[in-house]
Amino acid sequence: MELLKKIKDRAPEYDSANEDLITKFTVVQGGRAGTADESASWEQGKHFSTKYEIYMYAALLGLKNDYRLALKPSIDKSKFIEIKSWQPADLAEYVIMGVIAKSEIDFNELENKDDKEVEKEILSLKKLMEEFANGGFDKIRAKLESSPTFFENNDNCFIDLLDE
Repeated sequence: MELLKKIKDRAPEYDSANEDLITKFTVVQGGRAGTADESASWEQGKHFSTKYEIYMYAALLGLKNDYRLALKPSIDKSKFIEIKSWQPADLAEYVIMGVIAKSEIDFNELENKDDKEVEKEILSLKKLMEEFANGGFDKIRAKLESSPTFFENNDNCFIDLLDE
């Protein structure tokens, strides 16, 4: 599907203020992103091997709780790699489907729009994904502040957080 390909060509942004939170739960990559294996994750006591993995989780957490926070235009933003590079691809598509389900896009109308209008809708979906991920990061931060030991010695902490 051409629309899905266009969506996957985007690199979502996040508030750079979330960098410490992301790093806290993500394996230090060294020179190359995504090169850490499961044993490196275990040794570092991390839950995610790459930054985009925690981003997918944050987006799902925001979607599950129907909680989104807009990224302020004045903040410093950082980008991830394009969605087409995220692994597992099925999970990335699941995140996209969740965002599409929460959007107000009329797909019948979308077929009649020109490329410029379709591009506007894709950017709107990207922005919505960023808002849900930002909401998810806010939930993680709030849990860390209210219960600092929640993420320690609990291999299922991120599953438990989804269940709250």
